[in-house]
Amino acid sequence: MVHFDMPYILILLIPAVLIGIYFFRKAIGRKQKLLVSSRAIIAVILIIALANPISFMTVTRTDVNPDLILIADNTSSMSYFSSGVGQSLYDYFSDKFQIKYDTLAGNTTALGEKVAQYADGKNQIILVSDGNSNYGKTLEEGIDVAVQTNTTVSAVVPTRERNDLSIELIGDKSVIYSNVQEFGVTVRQAGTSAVTYTYVIKQNNNTILNETITMEEGEQEKTTYFQTRFMYLGAHTLEATLTSTADTDAINNVYKKSVYAIEKPNVIVITDEPGASLTQVAGSLYNVTVVGNLSDFGGNLGSALAVTKTVILDDVYIGNMTEEDVALLKEYVSEGGGLMVVGGKTSFDYPVGHSYVDSSFEKLLPVVSVPSDWEGIQDVYLFLDVSDSASAWGSNNETILSNIKKTAVNIIESDYFKEANVTYFTIGDQSRNDTGEFYFVGNPREAETLKKELEDLKTGDGQTDLVHTFDNAMPIMENRSGQPLVIIISDGNLLNQRTYNELLRAANQADKYGATMLFMNTYTNGSKRPNQFNDSRGNIYAKSLMRNYKGDGVYIESNSGLPIFPNFSQMLGESENPNENVTTASLYVSNPKHFIIQGLNLSGTNVSGYNGVTPKAGSDKLVIASDGSPVLTVWRYGLGRVAALTTDNGVGNGNYWASELYTAPGSKLISATTNWVMADPNKESGLVIDCPDTYVGLPVTLRVHMYDEGVPVLTLDGQKLLLTMESEGVYVTELMFNQTGTYNISGYPVTVNYPVEFRDIGVYPDLRKLVESTGGNIYTVEQAKALYIKNNGDKTTYQTREAVSFNVYLLLLALIIFLAEVIYRRVVEIRELKQLHEEYDRREKESPGSMPPRPDMSQFRRQNDMVADAKGDAQKFLAKMKDKTKKADKANKKNK
Repeated sequence: MVHFDMPYILILLIPAVLIGIYFFRKAIGRKQKLLVSSRAIIAVILIIALANPISFMTVTRTDVNPDLILIADNTSSMSYFSSGVGQSLYDYFSDKFQIKYDTLAGNTTALGEKVAQYADGKNQIILVSDGNSNYGKTLEEGIDVAVQTNTTVSAVVPTRERNDLSIELIGDKSVIYSNVQEFGVTVRQAGTSAVTYTYVIKQNNNTILNETITMEEGEQEKTTYFQTRFMYLGAHTLEATLTSTADTDAINNVYKKSVYAIEKPNVIVITDEPGASLTQVAGSLYNVTVVGNLSDFGGNLGSALAVTKTVILDDVYIGNMTEEDVALLKEYVSEGGGLMVVGGKTSFDYPVGHSYVDSSFEKLLPVVSVPSDWEGIQDVYLFLDVSDSASAWGSNNETILSNIKKTAVNIIESDYFKEANVTYFTIGDQSRNDTGEFYFVGNPREAETLKKELEDLKTGDGQTDLVHTFDNAMPIMENRSGQPLVIIISDGNLLNQRTYNELLRAANQADKYGATMLFMNTYTNGSKRPNQFNDSRGNIYAKSLMRNYKGDGVYIESNSGLPIFPNFSQMLGESENPNENVTTASLYVSNPKHFIIQGLNLSGTNVSGYNGVTPKAGSDKLVIASDGSPVLTVWRYGLGRVAALTTDNGVGNGNYWASELYTAPGSKLISATTNWVMADPNKESGLVIDCPDTYVGLPVTLRVHMYDEGVPVLTLDGQKLLLTMESEGVYVTELMFNQTGTYNISGYPVTVNYPVEFRDIGVYPDLRKLVESTGGNIYTVEQAKALYIKNNGDKTTYQTREAVSFNVYLLLLALIIFLAEVIYRRVVEIRELKQLHEEYDRREKESPGSMPPRPDMSQFRRQNDMVADAKGDAQKFLAKMKDKTKKADKANKKNK
């Protein structure tokens, strides 16, 4: 892509073009038009050159003595490890590298920020750290920068000298008065051995829970949950206290959480079945107004919506909504209201002929009320190696490709994938299935069609290029909603065209969509060669790829090139309760990262019916039935939120589609969905404060919504807070506390806990995977001194982006155009002059001695190219010659 240093100069192109057009129209004759055109083009080129167009090119360079950045983490959490390691390594590497030494200290660790700062492709980075980053960019974000710039990041983990445990309470701060609320207790340890601990939970200084838990060997973190209620409005406190014989530091053994209980928000439920499970669940959680139709509000619907946080439409027939009702709902949602639409026999695609299809109300919804053509609970992407190397022979006297195809057919026929959608891409120089068409293998006809296509595959796609295969599959994965599983079946000869880091970057693209990856390596022992199948240390690239993949990666192999028939349940876990009853459908989570789905367990929850809908572009499909049909789809509409729950209210006029959904654990989906569309449950009146709890020395933002007129006034410890207006009615300020405790801000509590450095203790579990994704390694201190130089060499090759200016080329082009135009005009003039002399010679032969002397050709000059025209001059000259010839003829006749 081309960029301009001074783009504003390009404005001069407008007058230059206009002036050129003006003089072009005024020009007379071809030569003048050519002259004006060439000068105008030259002017345009010079203006573009003045704007300094540049482009960035990737250039590969090699430094003989690479720069080494040594980042030593000396923050509080490193007190569990041996000290002085950073300085020791600096002293050791000082005479071997051009080294820069940087340190982190204090009660926060900005490790991700440091990696991003130094990752420029020219440096190698060594982190002396436990890998925990709790301020600024996450370590994952910093490593992403390193991967993009091809910067190697390694880590040295000092020896751990003692163990310790920390405790944290997790859960919402704003809760609804008297409702059951769920909170989590997370305990972390610095070590990895089995430990037993006890925690005591107090609510407003009253003990409500006392539990003893064992953390198994290898575990560094464990979360358990409990439920409680808050029976009065305002501020409350939860406190968790930890005791364990393995604990060595009391600073992180007590964690307090402030909770603020608010009144139940107003919710309107429109239903003709007020006794249905849906209404009962909503009534237990919120201040509910139940009516049969929107028309029951008469002309007061707008006023009712103004004091309502959420509207639930339960199986509302489209004929019972007027256009005025729909307009009011649209205005209500677009200004921040919540809308939850529940299905049934008189909504969405029912009844036929009077459904929501093409109605003005449907424009509000995240779905179109026609059945989706998507099937299956999981998307399986088969990557099949058809490169030239797959033509080698396995030990069963069949080619590796033949055994790869047998493995693929085994996957298609496996009961584990009987409710899956399967597509395939070939691995080679180019893919043979660029469309990514999916086949629902639960349909025998589609399964047979897919198997027939695979049987027809042959080798001949040149060398293996798995990066190209991933690039082809990513756009398909981006537009799908099924849970992706990538299965790579290859002989493992991966690095013919790419580097390992390129391959890893390509694979990590799939992690954005939550993809699990399975590599089935069908190599033969004789073909396992360095730089193609394994690195110089004997590590198989395919195995390393699965170990370093950001998501879940599984590796299995057949070192004789034979087909692989794995136990998928053992490798990938049991399939989620496939429903054998054809009259019911199991529910599955489609997007586990969404707020509504957090902590939700739908295992064993079935429905016997649902509406047929298709999600709109921009919506988010969260829950699906076992055939892939959407059951819960959400999106944002203006400032508000809309959810489409396309099954019934638990009663469904006697149909009982979703009775299981309104009992535990499925009932949590209803409350979580209502809370999400509601967004802010606080009443929109007076002054509303929102500020999360924080840690000592960690800044936090306090936000105030002012619904009354005037400017809010808040005090902390008797001191007035300085507020800054963020938007109309919204004010913010940043707070930072240096001591633990609960602080009162005009009646609103903010709790400050121990420094965040003592929360995340021990080695970060994903540290190895992150540094290996850059080509680096994890070392002990001794290994770093013995192996780092050997593994990384005394030189580094890196790619850098350098700016290339086009000015020289533009100026050269302008000069070429100018010279070409001048030469062309001179050539034309000489040709015309030669024609003139030829005519002169012809006349002289016809009338010898009667013509004036021939003009000297070298004397011919054109003084004014814009006015004089060679062709016109020649015509005038010939006219004069003809006149003289006539006079000479008359004179000769008289003499005779």
